[in-house]
Amino acid sequence: MVPKIFYLLQFFTLFTVTFASTEQATALLKWKANKNNSLLGRINRLNISNVGVSGTLHDFPFSSLPFLEYVDLSVNQLSGIIPALGNLTNLVYLDLSSNQFSGKSHLKSARNSASLFGPIPSELGNLKNLNDLELSCNKLNGSILITLGDLTELKILYFHSNQLSGLIPNELGNSKNLNDLELCNNQLSGSIPITLGYLTKLKFLENLKNLTHLELSYTNLTGTIPITLGNNQLSGSTITQGYLTKLKFLYLYENQLSGLIPSELRDLKNLNDLELSHNNLTGTISITLGDLTQLKILFLYSNQLSGLIPNELGNLKNLNDLELQENQLSGLISFILGDLTHLKILYLYSNHLFGLIHSELGNLKNLNHLELSHNNLTGSILITLGDLTDPTELGNLKNLIFQDFLCNSQLTSYEKPLIQKQHLDQCNHYNS
Repeated sequence: MVPKIFYLLQFFTLFTVTFASTEQATALLKWKANKNNSLLGRINRLNISNVGVSGTLHDFPFSSLPFLEYVDLSVNQLSGIIPALGNLTNLVYLDLSSNQFSGKSHLKSARNSASLFGPIPSELGNLKNLNDLELSCNKLNGSILITLGDLTELKILYFHSNQLSGLIPNELGNSKNLNDLELCNNQLSGSIPITLGYLTKLKFLENLKNLTHLELSYTNLTGTIPITLGNNQLSGSTITQGYLTKLKFLYLYENQLSGLIPSELRDLKNLNDLELSHNNLTGTISITLGDLTQLKILFLYSNQLSGLIPNELGNLKNLNDLELQENQLSGLISFILGDLTHLKILYLYSNHLFGLIHSELGNLKNLNHLELSHNNLTGSILITLGDLTDPTELGNLKNLIFQDFLCNSQLTSYEKPLIQKQHLDQCNHYNS
């Protein structure tokens, strides 16, 4: 028996239906609409959340609900395969989370974190009014469809934690209203499309004017880091305006990015954390990174960077973690690093650095992790390192961790018994 509320509301043009009990929701499932029944056709919002409904979505008369804009069926006991819903062309919001759906997805729009697998259906491109598409934490595979670029009203797109592969399509740049895009923890490859620069409303992932956080790590991306990533006027190779002025976190580690570190990164003035490690970046460390005065973390390790450590890094007064190890850096350890008085971690091991350790490193009072091993350093360990009162193994350095601190170097003497001799003997044994 259909609840009386349906008959009372039949005189309204459009209305919302919210169920508070299993009995009311079940009544709708049993109500088979027909051509003479126009009541269902006037419903535009349907909320059957958390009322214990069981069964499958095939029991719902979606084909008779052409004006539906909002559907919430979350937190129930619905199961089976999600059917095609592409006929709901006015749909703006669909929440199917916390149910028991499984099987190959025929979903055309959804928020779902169940057990969906298979490719993303191309019919999603028909849902022109969709605002929110969340299909993260499933087993979806295949590529990200270019038809998603047709969803010009889309504001949220979550595909993270699936098994998606292939390229990030250029067509995503057509979704001008996107403000939240999450693609991490997939098997995406290829280069980052410069068309993402069209997404001027993006706030999370890679914004332009509003972006604060960009996470594209562990995705097997290749190619160069596009200097136009933050450009709002992608016409030409030079950025003139529209930089990522609010970006604070940029994570591109564990990919296969190659080429130079673009000098245009200096325009990310609010950047706190820049992590480009474990890629195939070449060339020198750009001196323009010295303009990122808000940086606290700079990870460039495990690349193929060469040349000198630029003195301009001495401008990064807020830096507390600098990791440049496992590259091909050469030359002296710049004395200017002694100006980074907030530094807690300094890793320069496994490079081609040579020469003396400058006395200015004694200014790093907060240092507790120092790794200089596997270089070609010469001369004596300086007395001034004993001024570092926080760390331990170098005289007064109580907390300093420096396994293999000298190994593979040519530091064979010290000016003052700051270091227990067995550490030097051990490293000399490794080098013999």
